[in-house]
Amino acid sequence: MHGARWTMNDSVNGTMVVCEETLGKAFKIGGLVLMIFFLTFGVLGNSLVCISVMKYSFLQKLSNYLVFSLAVSDILVSSSVLPFDVVYWVNFPRWTLGSYMCNLWNSLFFFTLTASIFNLLAISGDRFVAVVFPLKYQHWMTLETTKRVLVIVWCYSTITGVLLFIFLEPPRGEVYTFDLKPSFYSFLLFGNVLFPFSVMVILYSKIYFIAKKHARKIATASIPQNSSQPRLSSILSRELRIARTLGIVLCCFVVCWLPFLIINIKILLDEGVESCEIEILDTVLCWLAYMNCLFNPVLYAFISQEFRRAFHRTLFSWKSNFIQFIPRRETPSKEQTHMKKRGGATSGDNFINTG
Repeated sequence: MHGARWTMNDSVNGTMVVCEETLGKAFKIGGLVLMIFFLTFGVLGNSLVCISVMKYSFLQKLSNYLVFSLAVSDILVSSSVLPFDVVYWVNFPRWTLGSYMCNLWNSLFFFTLTASIFNLLAISGDRFVAVVFPLKYQHWMTLETTKRVLVIVWCYSTITGVLLFIFLEPPRGEVYTFDLKPSFYSFLLFGNVLFPFSVMVILYSKIYFIAKKHARKIATASIPQNSSQPRLSSILSRELRIARTLGIVLCCFVVCWLPFLIINIKILLDEGVESCEIEILDTVLCWLAYMNCLFNPVLYAFISQEFRRAFHRTLFSWKSNFIQFIPRRETPSKEQTHMKKRGGATSGDNFINTG
């Protein structure tokens, strides 16, 4: 979808008709329901993550501030990018919102994608320092350092989105295009996506080998019992638990986004979409990428006990507040119930009867 290049010649107009005939109503309705589901629960789930981090002190750790930033980028994907996908899918393969809205959609897509990837890269770097240099972590990864990292992530993502909007050629007519110079598009795919992916894989590979080494030491009880080693073991165990949680988040991100990136590299090498099948495949793989916005809150709930406790408290408080707004029926007093059983009347009934 976001790597396509439709042009306004006769062959492509013919392809557009084939696309509409190929999709069918069932496929179109199914895709529409799926995207609305992603949009709704992507916003709700990641909002729950943000509210929990802000509300509960036991979640207010440096690593969770990075998780908070990742949740914000997922909210932006669901709330600012997916609505355009819904409109495009309803009118597929025609684009009916105008040329500059098409460029805005593409810019928002790469802005949020860049933010998500570099937030994950920051999380990977944070876990790497925590596991490889556990005793120096608190000195190196301070609150000020975390703030600077997040400012860099969001400034760079914003610059990427703005430049993309400037350099994209606006499409003509009711047609979706991603008309960008191959050099800039190559930078987006390799510099903003594949290179950070590679760095994250290297960092988590190092974390994995340290985890295995640490597990062997604990299993063989070979850790010397001096003043520093027990503390180091405790710190490593805690940081490795956090690293495992965030490592699963990273793996989920790679599984969801990698197929979409592969098809877009093929589109780049082929210099555009040449068939309806590729365009549909690109669109469906984009849905798989959007699924990642739903997975993160679920992963936090199942893997992290602290997040699970925070989610339970937050949802329970929402339920309690909701119940308070529901009007309740007044229960009759014991005296009224006794009089009704005897066939008597209440004071209100006596007043009416007297009249």
